[in-house]
Amino acid sequence: MKWYLLILAVSSMGFTNLSKDPTDRIGVKGPLIFNKVTFSLSWTDKPNATYYIQEYLPKGEKVDQFNQLLTIHLFDKDIKIEDAVQQKVKELTVRKTTDPACNYQVSKSPNGKEYIVDFILSESQGDKMSIVEFNIYRYKQVDLGTGKKGILVYAYSKRAYGDDITAFLKNLKTYRPPLLNAMSVSEMPKVKIADK
Repeated sequence: MKWYLLILAVSSMGFTNLSKDPTDRIGVKGPLIFNKVTFSLSWTDKPNATYYIQEYLPKGEKVDQFNQLLTIHLFDKDIKIEDAVQQKVKELTVRKTTDPACNYQVSKSPNGKEYIVDFILSESQGDKMSIVEFNIYRYKQVDLGTGKKGILVYAYSKRAYGDDITAFLKNLKTYRPPLLNAMSVSEMPKVKIADK
């Protein structure tokens, strides 16, 4: 699937917390496959009544220090997809003021029904970057049953730490296009809210 460039600018890092009970709340127990890598359910949360998060990791990776991560964000709200994307852009614009690595791009599908926001974030200790993260968020409005709509965000994250950051940033232009393509052609997970 071909995506069209809408905006070029700069991005936000959401580091996760550990959970002992990865309870599937949205009917996507996994495993999921992205870019020929298998990801298993490792962490879930429901921060509020209308927001669900589920994270999936490759075998051997940990949620508090991973190299690759898949995340499903589900918003049980009937909002316009453009508004959801714009909210992320606003968040990244604010992030850019304090994060020197922050950069983002927004793309729209040919049918106008989906968007991809890809962005890079960093965290520093003192004046040295300690973590860099490249993210791809794919937005789609989904049917949640009984005529209700919601927003599904299917997200991929790739990280580097410490001494690996320079090579990670140098090689970003090489691995970014195939990862964007992999996300654009991935089948979106089918969600069904299990706990209300």
